[in-house]
Amino acid sequence: MLLEAFEWFHKGDQNSWLYRSFMPSSLESFGKTLDILVATEDGKNIVGYISSSNAIFGVAYIPTVAVHPSCQRSGLGKRLLEYKLDILKERGMRKVWLLVTKTNFPAIMFYLKNGFVIEGYLKDHTGPGSDEILFSKFLS
Repeated sequence: MLLEAFEWFHKGDQNSWLYRSFMPSSLESFGKTLDILVATEDGKNIVGYISSSNAIFGVAYIPTVAVHPSCQRSGLGKRLLEYKLDILKERGMRKVWLLVTKTNFPAIMFYLKNGFVIEGYLKDHTGPGSDEILFSKFLS
């Protein structure tokens, strides 16, 4: 599901860092440090994914939010995000941050519509020519 949701980024290149990070062994490793929430269709197929990690100073990081292409624009991403933010708030997090690739206009609009603000711009952050926009939101 993650590979399909981010195909626009990795373009099927099995050597890309993103493609490799979605391999089962990588996801298993991430699962040891991330709090992962998935949404399923009919209790079987994963159609949504969101992960987070708590950090110092009451700030959480959300490295990945993904919705299967067949379920995008259905409200699933919003529900996953709201549920995750509620959990983080209950755990005492006061703020959350995440990165969005500068060319991912649907995600940029999604986070702006959901109360996130732009805090910065990271040039060549995930590789040459791959700039990231830093978003954050206070949970209070």
